[in-house]
Amino acid sequence: METQADISNAFAASDLFRGTDPSSVRGGFVLSFRRGQEISETQRGIECLGVVISGCLGVEASEGGSVSVTRRGGEFGICNIFVREKMPTRLWARTQSRVLFIPKDEFARLLGADPALMYRYVKLCNEKMIYLADRLRLISVSDHTERLYRYILTRAENGVAEIGIPKDELARQLRISRSSLFRALKSLEEDGRISVSANTVTVLPKAQQAAPQKGDPKKFDHQRKD
Repeated sequence: METQADISNAFAASDLFRGTDPSSVRGGFVLSFRRGQEISETQRGIECLGVVISGCLGVEASEGGSVSVTRRGGEFGICNIFVREKMPTRLWARTQSRVLFIPKDEFARLLGADPALMYRYVKLCNEKMIYLADRLRLISVSDHTERLYRYILTRAENGVAEIGIPKDELARQLRISRSSLFRALKSLEEDGRISVSANTVTVLPKAQQAAPQKGDPKKFDHQRKD
């Protein structure tokens, strides 16, 4: 059984609900999902948004081209609060998971009652729009090696990028085959542009000097966590 502390901890980890009192939410309910089980925004006949309390969820574009991971405090179903069209994504439990579902009508009420929540909601939606625009520009790069390199640059901080997903999922995000991914990694290493160690990729100094500078439209700013 979920305690108020479980939900409070999930809210504290949420970019959207951080600072919101869970007791102010009316009509919310928690459901458990076994590993591999698909998850719908429609629960008990109600359109809901979800907040992960425990476990790990996978989110995949309906055409199978992109996969992301949502953990405790992660939200889903927030981009279609005011338009009741289904999102073109598939959601499933990667591990045994528990999710708090909040009716979308209730969330709309909360937005009207809490200006700080409204601000966080608009900010989060804007970040998602920027992320999707960056994804579209990345996918438009036809050369697999260059596509991978630009993906690494979007993840790199101080020249180091952490690739926290399995290689097959990375290949799916980049819409290339697993074999093409490994060829691209090898090519970038042989060219002296990167160094790979486990899930850490270091952009080598020579490559950093050649990387697009701030303000260059070829640089892809990345603000999304996996």
